[in-house]
Amino acid sequence: MKNLVLWIFTAFCCVALPSIASEPASLQGSWTLKSAVYTKADGTVIKVSGEDLKSVKVLSKSYFSFVTVNKDGSFSSALTGTYQLKGNDYHETPQTGSVASMLNKTYEFKAKVEGDLWHHSGMEDGMKIEEVWQRLD
Repeated sequence: MKNLVLWIFTAFCCVALPSIASEPASLQGSWTLKSAVYTKADGTVIKVSGEDLKSVKVLSKSYFSFVTVNKDGSFSSALTGTYQLKGNDYHETPQTGSVASMLNKTYEFKAKVEGDLWHHSGMEDGMKIEEVWQRLD
């Protein structure tokens, strides 16, 4: 009986623990945009700080939602939809929101979490995106 329990425990550790250890930090929670660099196809670079735009993104297990307002408090954009995180690959598919041209397209990004910062980079409709989000909770 002892051997059976020991064997089951060993099997669990060999199967479960490596997958737990290799899983990236969860993105679930609330985030605020700290900074961003957007490079358009023509080479124009737009740098944004959290002072320029106020953006909050909330992620559940498989859904995201964000709203962005301009420095003066006027509305900029909002989107919501599904996302998938596999390793460092983050895929986002907006399904509802204020930017009709983005709806029902899947955007592929790289995600890297360091402490309370989420480094988010990739392409969006021909524009290179490099964002840093800070965890709120």
